[in-house]
Amino acid sequence: MLKQRLYLNRPIYVGFTILDLSKTLMYDFHYNYIKDKYGSRATLLFTDTDSLCYNINTDDIYQDMMEDKHLFDTSEYNPEHRLYSTLNKKVLGKMKDETHGIPIQEFVGLKSKMYSLIYEENKKLCEKKTAKGIKKSVIKHDTRHEHYKQSLFNKEIHMSTMTQIRSYDHTLYNISINKLGLSPYDDKKIPTR
Repeated sequence: MLKQRLYLNRPIYVGFTILDLSKTLMYDFHYNYIKDKYGSRATLLFTDTDSLCYNINTDDIYQDMMEDKHLFDTSEYNPEHRLYSTLNKKVLGKMKDETHGIPIQEFVGLKSKMYSLIYEENKKLCEKKTAKGIKKSVIKHDTRHEHYKQSLFNKEIHMSTMTQIRSYDHTLYNISINKLGLSPYDDKKIPTR
């Protein structure tokens, strides 16, 4: 009987290793920097594969970041911002600011990969919205931050209508799908207020 051989000729293990190293960096930042520095004054709002979002109660978050500038990539900040620097630009393991130095004014998190946040940029309110399973064009044009708030506080469910191309018996059809968009019911955790 021949022995079976395993050929690792695809870089799946490299992707797995990169993901684990990313998790290690994020856990290290969370526990050894944020929790050490702020303790109960920092609340983790959400985390994703490559991001953390906090509500931090401090006098001046930018002064705090200035003291630990070596941990952050602030190259996408406005060049006039006091933290702007290209020193850590694209350096692996450095934390970036999703809103480029602009404070988030409001955050609504419904469940995993379903949140909305508002920040002010150039004297205009901007929204960043995500909803897993819903097309980005539908989120951009049909979903508003207010819908997330209504879903969370009024327990409202918002349906989303999307057009998709489907194949039945080797014939392509354009079909319209009415899908659950925003829902206050999270089956992965118990909400707190």
